[in-house]
Amino acid sequence: MDDPLRTLTGEEIEAYDRDGVICARGLFDGKWLERMERAVDRIVEQPTFYGNQVSMQGADFSGDLFVWKQDDDFRDFIYDSPAARIANAVLRSKRVCFFYDQLFVKPPGCHVATPWHQDSTFWPIRGEQVCSIWLTCDPVTRESSGLEFVRGSHRWPNRYKAVTPDHNAYMKASDLEDPPDVEAHRGDYDLLGWDMERGDALIFNGLVVHGSTGNYTTDRPRRAFTSRWAGDDIRFDPRHPTMPLFWEHGLRAGDPLGGPLFPQILPETLPGEAGARAAGPEPPDPARLRQVGEEVRTHMQSRPAST
Repeated sequence: MDDPLRTLTGEEIEAYDRDGVICARGLFDGKWLERMERAVDRIVEQPTFYGNQVSMQGADFSGDLFVWKQDDDFRDFIYDSPAARIANAVLRSKRVCFFYDQLFVKPPGCHVATPWHQDSTFWPIRGEQVCSIWLTCDPVTRESSGLEFVRGSHRWPNRYKAVTPDHNAYMKASDLEDPPDVEAHRGDYDLLGWDMERGDALIFNGLVVHGSTGNYTTDRPRRAFTSRWAGDDIRFDPRHPTMPLFWEHGLRAGDPLGGPLFPQILPETLPGEAGARAAGPEPPDPARLRQVGEEVRTHMQSRPAST
């Protein structure tokens, strides 16, 4: 596993704890940046099963999840890049497990906004030691859909409905309260955002409230991908509605993360967890696809008509 080009400073770690997010520059070398830029472009052209579900072709927005299961560059990023060591610097955990990866690609003129939201309410987990590393392949400004964050909102007691860019009805079918309309009341919040250069990374807590506008530039793509990492206190919590899992994971409610879908990376990898993935691309499990489909149908049918 590679080391980052530099270690996070004490001031950066303090800011992560205080604000819920930092912009960290100069962590990844050119080798990883070039390799992952090519990989992102390839996945946009040839999306995975998950990508075909979450992308918005008519609006030119490309998303994808769990790409590492089917693409070797993303798999190697998990096991060999500095990302796990960077995550552990803010998690300060004995174990670091990989949670999942996600792409967010908005070409010039893609006006799809990222609604203000918390990430954690999308996820079938509970606990506090979870972070995201959002790595940009392009220079980013607010005009080109740079992310903004409500400083310190990871410490709020509120938990909000999961709202996707396409306002997916299943994810919104929750008893949680709606997210605040930050965009309409920007002056009421202490907002953080950065102009970023290629290779800069946002590192943020799963509960910090964040969002972005569409890409209103005419000549600048916004290609970014996120790796998400979990520490000691994270437990599997398969409540509804959260993102569907299309691979077998072997976990029961309350289990710590680990196994073939959420492998341990630090302090060391566990060879058995690589399993089928070590032998080649691993498509979604047909049994899991059928099970998830039935769960979604059952949950939506049980909701009142008003939702």
